[in-house]
Amino acid sequence: MTAEQGPKGKVKVSLTEDRPVPEAVQGSLQSYVAELPVPKKVELAARGNREVRKILSRDPNNIVARAVVNSPRISERDVLEYTGSSLTNEDVLRMIGESREWSMNRRVKLLLVSNPRTPASLAIRFLGHLSVPELSHLASNKSVSAAVSREARRRVIAARK
Repeated sequence: MTAEQGPKGKVKVSLTEDRPVPEAVQGSLQSYVAELPVPKKVELAARGNREVRKILSRDPNNIVARAVVNSPRISERDVLEYTGSSLTNEDVLRMIGESREWSMNRRVKLLLVSNPRTPASLAIRFLGHLSVPELSHLASNKSVSAAVSREARRRVIAARK
């Protein structure tokens, strides 16, 4: 592990270098980041490591959410992780869905449509890009919004005619 023992036995973890974060430290890292003021969170969203950006992607503040998506360090792996998590801030999902770069990715589209926190209007927009088996799975999926499920069901029926 790359964590170091600091004074008084506390474990030090870099907030900016992409190093693995020990599981024992993740809870305290979340509490530390949650207590930071918004300007510091925005700065960390741009410069922070993958674990810090993941924590900030769940932050309820819209400014922090925008900073996470606009981070120069964001990767496809990060985007797939955010779109697959039902804990991700709705604004992060909206910005990913509205981004040309990320919305061209088929896996991102499928994860956005399947995520219950994705705004229904955005999820419905991507339904036309999915196959009939994917649509029928969404139609019976109880975790997606009722509007998305209903529209997926309608498209499956229309495709079978």
